[in-house]
Amino acid sequence: KLVTKYKQDFNGKGSFMINHSANYREQAKKAKEIIMSGQIGHVRHITAFFASPLSWIFEDPTNKGWNEPFGQMLGNGFCWGQCSHLLAWIYHVCQPTLQPKQVFCAMNHSKITGADVSHGATIICKDITNNDTHRDDDVIMSMSGTSLLPGNAHSDPPIGKRIRIKIFGSEGAILFTGDDRDGTSGRLELRLTGNDGQIEHPCGEHVGFDFENLDQDGEGPESLQNFLDVCLGNNASNRKQHDENSYYVGADSLVGFKTVQTLDAMYRSDASRQVEDVLYKA
Repeated sequence: KLVTKYKQDFNGKGSFMINHSANYREQAKKAKEIIMSGQIGHVRHITAFFASPLSWIFEDPTNKGWNEPFGQMLGNGFCWGQCSHLLAWIYHVCQPTLQPKQVFCAMNHSKITGADVSHGATIICKDITNNDTHRDDDVIMSMSGTSLLPGNAHSDPPIGKRIRIKIFGSEGAILFTGDDRDGTSGRLELRLTGNDGQIEHPCGEHVGFDFENLDQDGEGPESLQNFLDVCLGNNASNRKQHDENSYYVGADSLVGFKTVQTLDAMYRSDASRQVEDVLYKA
C-alpha cells in the first residue's frame, strides 16, 4: 500500500507525508540536493549511529506501546521507536538511490521489559542508479544505536540525543554529527575528491546541527509547517527552491516503506542470528 501511495499521481496537490521532523530541516534538504546532483558520485558506504537518553522508556513495563510487540511484530523497542528516524533520514537524502536487500543484526534486550535497547546492523543495499550488478557495487551500511545514553531527553535541562551519519561516495563524502539539543555541536560537512578533501559547509558557516525538531514554541516544526502548506493546497516544492507557496516532502511513503522493510529484517535477523533478505520488494 505504501508503494502504491508513492506511485499515486497527486497532480502537484496533496501528498503522503510522515512526521520525521529531522527530514524537513535545512541540512537534510541540502544533503539530498548534493547526493541527487551527483557531487559525491555513487554512494558506496554509510555509517550511522544514534544514542538516546531514553532508558526510562524502554525499562518501564507500563510503556507497553514502546516495549511490547503486537500483531505480527517479532519485537519492539529502540529500533522501532528511535532508529526509524535515523533510517528515514538516510533513505530520504539518498532517495531514490538506495534499495535495501539484506540485513544482519544483533540486539541487546532489557531484562525488565524485553524491549531491544541496543543494536548493531549491517544493511546491504542496491544502488538503483548504478547499472552495474556486481556485488562490489552494493552499498554497505553499518548502523548501530542504543537507548543507554545516561540522562533524560525530557529533563530540565534536557540531555540531547547523539547522532552520527557519514555517507561516502566515489567522489566525496557527507558528514553530519552532533547533539540534537546543541546547535553548535556540529555542522553538515562536504568533502570532495576534486577539492582534495577540504571541508566545506554547504548550509553556510552559521547553520549548525539540527536533527529532530522538539521545540514547543513558535510556529512548530518544519514538518508541521509543510503539512499545513499541503492542507492549504500549495504546490509541491521542486527541492531546489522553497517559497511560501510550496511545500517540501521530507518523508514520503517510499521512505516509510524502506524504513519498515529494513526494521522488519533487523528483527528477523536478531531472532535467527542469520542474514535475512528484505521482503516486499518495491
